[in-house]
Amino acid sequence: MEVFEKVEIEETPLFEDMEIEEEPVFVDMDVAKRTREEEIFKVVEQMPRFSGCEGQFASQRETSDCAKEKMLQYIYKNLIYPEDAIKEDVEGTSVIQFVVAKDGSIKDASIIRDIGSGCGQEALRVVNEMNNLPRKWTPGLHTGNVVSVYYTLRVTYKLGDDGDQKQ
Repeated sequence: MEVFEKVEIEETPLFEDMEIEEEPVFVDMDVAKRTREEEIFKVVEQMPRFSGCEGQFASQRETSDCAKEKMLQYIYKNLIYPEDAIKEDVEGTSVIQFVVAKDGSIKDASIIRDIGSGCGQEALRVVNEMNNLPRKWTPGLHTGNVVSVYYTLRVTYKLGDDGDQKQ
């Protein structure tokens, strides 16, 4: 949703000195519809959610919080701290961006920020594996329509005091 700080309206008398200098442009509505359908949003009214919490809560906020918790449980259950990262004492946050498509599938996942030693690749692997889950994500909604949405996920790697992995 765009927010406008200031909008200026210029009043123009209707039908005063109106001339058409060029041919009018006609829009192919089928092409316009396909373009809208392929648009990927960054911010929507209802962001996509990891599955597993639908119908359990009265509010969207509770459902969203539950979905975030379930996603974190999935990630940390399936994420393997890379051996090279353990040996090199690599800690930090890798960032993965992906698209939650209209059908709830994960597409175009990529590493946006990588701390190295295989951490970004491991986070990417776990995100891509979400497509193999029995239930897909709940897609985003915007103006009452199901839409594709960019999703950014931060995965933090931290070693314990004794060198054990903690994610």
